[in-house]
Amino acid sequence: MMKNTLPNFTKKVVVLSFPTTDGSRTLAYPRWEKQGGRLFLIGAVPVGGSRNDWLKGGEAAVAWEMVSDYLVFHSLEDYHKRRGIYASQKRKA
Repeated sequence: MMKNTLPNFTKKVVVLSFPTTDGSRTLAYPRWEKQGGRLFLIGAVPVGGSRNDWLKGGEAAVAWEMVSDYLVFHSLEDYHKRRGIYASQKRKA
């Protein structure tokens, strides 16, 4: 049976993917908010959460119906640690 509840992302970092693009959006400590009848996940863009960090520290909102899948990191430290692993592996390739 499917749950009809929203995920609890309190104190977490979430990387959201979209079906129409190869891009993603990273949100730190996101919260749910309804705007104009649509559900949005809103949070801060962390360091490393955008190309060349041009969005670092900004607030971003993603319409939930646009999300195809997501990754959850249990803390900002966990996100940075795993992102560092990815970056070091990418440099080796």
